[in-house]
Amino acid sequence: MISVMDESSGNVIGFRATARLTRSDYQMLQRLVEDLLKRFASASVLFLMDDAFEGWSLRAAWANTIFDLKHRRDFGKIAMVGCPRWEEWCVKLAAAPLMVGELRTFRREELGEAWRWLRS
Repeated sequence: MISVMDESSGNVIGFRATARLTRSDYQMLQRLVEDLLKRFASASVLFLMDDAFEGWSLRAAWANTIFDLKHRRDFGKIAMVGCPRWEEWCVKLAAAPLMVGELRTFRREELGEAWRWLRS
């Protein structure tokens, strides 16, 4: 399941991921980001994986990859919060060739810092 975080404002949007993400979760995320991109030249995104996060289905991962390719130049900054150390490296290796904007990972206890970085 995915939900929009209350701290979202302007061209910065945050998503909280809980349990296992499905293709329909990513479709909702994509619609929200595309709506944001209609109003702003670029968007910055925070993706928080909470304690109950279990990963994503293969269809969800594929949908996300296609979306990233389509919008690779539309993201200013992306903050990944709460991913385990091994996933941090996977995120950086997978996203580096796809994304033009900056990508940083943060621990859950650094959530406030992640929001500040996105808005700086």
